[in-house]
Amino acid sequence: MSPGRPPVPFVSASVLFQRPAFRLALFGLAAVAAVYFGFIGLDVETAGMLVKRFGYYVMLLTFVLWMAALWRLWRARLPGEPPDRRELLGAGALIALFTVMAVSAEPFRSKVLFDEFVLQSTAFNMHFFRDTATMVRGYDVLGTFLSLDNYLDKRPNFYPFLISLVHDLTGYRVANAYWLNAAIFPVTLGLAYYLGRRIAGRWGALLTVLLLGSLPLLGQNATSAGMELLNFTMILAVAGLGGAYLRQPDGPRLSALVLGAVLLAQTRYESGIFVLPVALIILLGWWQRGGIVLSWPVVLAPLLLIPCGLQNKVLSSTKWMWELKEDQDSRFSVEYLDKNLSGAADFLFSTSQRYANSLTLTVLGCLALGWLLWQLLRRRPVLREIPPDRLALFLIGWGAMANTGLIMFYYWSSFNDPMASRFALPLHLVFAFAVVAAGAGLARRWPVVPALLGGVAILAVVAATSRFAQPLYSHTGGEEIEWEKRFVAARPPGARLIITNKSTLPWLLLQTPSVLIGRARLVADRVQSSLQDSLFSEILVTQSFRPTTIDGDHAMVPEDKLPEGFELEFLTERRFGTKITRISRLVAITLPSPGTVPQRREVTPAASLRVPPAPGPQGLPEPASGY
Repeated sequence: MSPGRPPVPFVSASVLFQRPAFRLALFGLAAVAAVYFGFIGLDVETAGMLVKRFGYYVMLLTFVLWMAALWRLWRARLPGEPPDRRELLGAGALIALFTVMAVSAEPFRSKVLFDEFVLQSTAFNMHFFRDTATMVRGYDVLGTFLSLDNYLDKRPNFYPFLISLVHDLTGYRVANAYWLNAAIFPVTLGLAYYLGRRIAGRWGALLTVLLLGSLPLLGQNATSAGMELLNFTMILAVAGLGGAYLRQPDGPRLSALVLGAVLLAQTRYESGIFVLPVALIILLGWWQRGGIVLSWPVVLAPLLLIPCGLQNKVLSSTKWMWELKEDQDSRFSVEYLDKNLSGAADFLFSTSQRYANSLTLTVLGCLALGWLLWQLLRRRPVLREIPPDRLALFLIGWGAMANTGLIMFYYWSSFNDPMASRFALPLHLVFAFAVVAAGAGLARRWPVVPALLGGVAILAVVAATSRFAQPLYSHTGGEEIEWEKRFVAARPPGARLIITNKSTLPWLLLQTPSVLIGRARLVADRVQSSLQDSLFSEILVTQSFRPTTIDGDHAMVPEDKLPEGFELEFLTERRFGTKITRISRLVAITLPSPGTVPQRREVTPAASLRVPPAPGPQGLPEPASGY
């Protein structure tokens, strides 16, 4: 060192890593890397392979980090006014009442065919093979059921991951997906109670639970295997964590908030939109603190979202996953807006038993939103004066509204469609908390308002009880599949192959080999060998008959016909609405001799089958089953 020059100060690595500027630079590098590798730098095939092979482990890391952040947050929680035992008992009893009402209203079954089977299939592979993929075929090989021809599905992976964790802890069961949602439901109401209490005290908490617990649309998801209830719960969780962070912007609260947002973004397709309000909450916390705070999980967060970007890239490049109709060529378009808005109005304001809506919540929510908007424009409150919990919920609420607005441009999101009404759940969350916030504001002038709102909410509970189990909302062919599974389960045990006219997934999830009828026609020689070599104790075939005349004549669906060489033995059949489902046993296959040129013939409808209507209750025909 030359004389007279001051020594260069030494900065240790531990000190450097603690500097906010250094962490912010690393966060920027992580964000740039996430954008490049998630959306630009990799081709579609590589993107799909990486998510299939490593998506599970990234999800596991994210979940473990979030659980650790929540535990740390719980240990460092601020002292407050805890609810007394009487309040806790009352809240617990109310949440338990709604949980029992939701779970007992209808049996566990898939409400959206075949989305929920796909989610369970992904969970199957996560549990057994740690692959983030959905199976197409599966066979028992030396006592181990192997899934084959797996592909990366379009559906987000947080819910299948949680199902796989339940499998890991309790053993593989198809029913675990339903039990998971049944367990999430009281957690959802508990979070709603917590947020309602933060906004308006005890009466606000009870009002929130009454409004959301009596919503049939929410209750129906408690007995499904879908991801909608988890998405609803994660929105509540992120809103609560956002309020905790704004009350005291520090590392533990920031970590819990950001990791919760990362998981929320991987719960439903459009839930990535909540990253924007979370980013605003973080900036407001920095502004309130007067400086930047960044924890290491937050620095890592952009990299944890890379699988989400890669999966979206695969979806955008794989049009068959979009499931568009023949006259559609885009998932989002202004052309869908008019129909979706009309369907939303029909659903939200309906007085019919056909829909799982809550007219009370819709009307109160719209009035409350109007009053809150008027108050916001009239008073223009100072940002620092807004309570942290209300500010966080306000921003998350805008995310939910943006979510609903985006859905209105989607090709299949008309709320009056039984399988699309679930998209309205985030909007109902906004309605419920708008009522509580408006009630808290009005109660300062008129103390009788909470009592009036509580009375109206109780009436809503009474009106909703008859709608929880309405089959017109959730029955989309599930009974037909469940009947087939019950019939097969009652037969003598043994290895069997199911040749189905529907999806193979319900059978593969039961670790029973299954192929589609079309596939069986293509590989008739292999089916013949399996039959002759007794690889299966029996091969069952499911087929459908559709009505052809008003007099009760039915004919087999042409797509369900097998070649003439397939000899079937009738076992049973049942009527579902206007169609008939038949189960037969394959007893023999006679294939053309080698070198024989098959005669070309026109495909004609199957011979008419006259089937009398099956008697329902009191001798009446059975109701339509959604077909």
